[in-house]
Amino acid sequence: MRTVFLLIIYSNLFSQEFPQWGALQPGKFAVGYKDTIFIKNDEKFSFYDLKENKPFYVCIWYPSHDQSESNYLKYRNYWDFDKIANYKNLYDSLICRYNRILISDAICRNIKTFTNVQFDTIAKKLYNDVLSTTVNAKKDIAIINGKLPCIIYHHGAQSTPNDNNVFCEFMASKGYLVVSSNYNLPADFYEGLIGSSDDRFDFATDIKFIINQTKKSFNVDSNNIFAVGHSMGAQDFIKYDTTSTKSFKKIISFHTTLEGRSIKIANKRWPEIMSKFKHNHKKMTTSTVLFAPINLVQKDTLWPKYQAFKKNKTTPYTFVTLKYPQTHDGFITLGNLRFSYANKYNLDDKTEIQFLQRNYEYIVLYSYDIINNSFNNSKNSFESSYSKFFKVDFKK
Repeated sequence: MRTVFLLIIYSNLFSQEFPQWGALQPGKFAVGYKDTIFIKNDEKFSFYDLKENKPFYVCIWYPSHDQSESNYLKYRNYWDFDKIANYKNLYDSLICRYNRILISDAICRNIKTFTNVQFDTIAKKLYNDVLSTTVNAKKDIAIINGKLPCIIYHHGAQSTPNDNNVFCEFMASKGYLVVSSNYNLPADFYEGLIGSSDDRFDFATDIKFIINQTKKSFNVDSNNIFAVGHSMGAQDFIKYDTTSTKSFKKIISFHTTLEGRSIKIANKRWPEIMSKFKHNHKKMTTSTVLFAPINLVQKDTLWPKYQAFKKNKTTPYTFVTLKYPQTHDGFITLGNLRFSYANKYNLDDKTEIQFLQRNYEYIVLYSYDIINNSFNNSKNSFESSYSKFFKVDFKK
């Protein structure tokens, strides 16, 4: 019955103005968008013949009073970063890898069978449709006046700064400045992406740099800066909380992948963050909300018992467990990009895609309420709104 109900709901949404949003409704502001490059002058980056200061390609969503009904961007425009001549080869390589990520993680993935599919004629048409999808953002329109609450978004390893664009657009429509940077770049000694080619710098220096540049570039309310990360990006924010600088009012994690792992597996796969829990946990004082799915089909995965996090006795954690299955990439827009074309192409896993999209929309809505402090961590008020979709536990 639930499946039929969802199909009826979502069959009417494909023609809406912003297909990736599904049933989500925007806030009172129009969404402005700009991209820029922050150059980190104290850090060099090496890429074949390139020996330059490290660039950060930054996507920025913000609230606007613009009333025009035209000039909305297409999804492909999120890759049209400012170009600097000296960095052309690096940029070209970065965009090439972003295309690979889009194809492998979004287009050619069957979430019903957990298998990859061929990039055939149908998949190529779907890929082009996704790139041509209208998004809820307009380039370089005027930003509203006054100090803005800010969200620093951090993507996962081997991902892109626009991988959660619906969340970023939604939060901007609600009055937030949202800043998302690439945290990995191509390397000449490795097929994938790396964080730095200089061992003196790491995740913490990157995050601190983006925060400082954001404050210099925009009128930010420094008392209302939030961190939202997915996968390794969420892990980096949690590790950043061990530094002396307390930048964030709250951290929200969209599935670090540690939540459902045993301590033994976590120590083996993620020794750095586990070491932080062991040796630096007293510094980890920022309130942190962890989203995780119920058990997926993996041999070493527990139902999310948050064992690694419960070892840390200092941080005020909130554990949010989805009551329905959700893939790792289903926590971000990237994992749901086929949603608005599932009926058009009669995708084999379209029912599962629609479930993921519904869950994703509630993740976005609940995240907004957490950031907006709508519930003040009150479990009673939460129960009436989201208890059908999430099980919430507060660290005792």
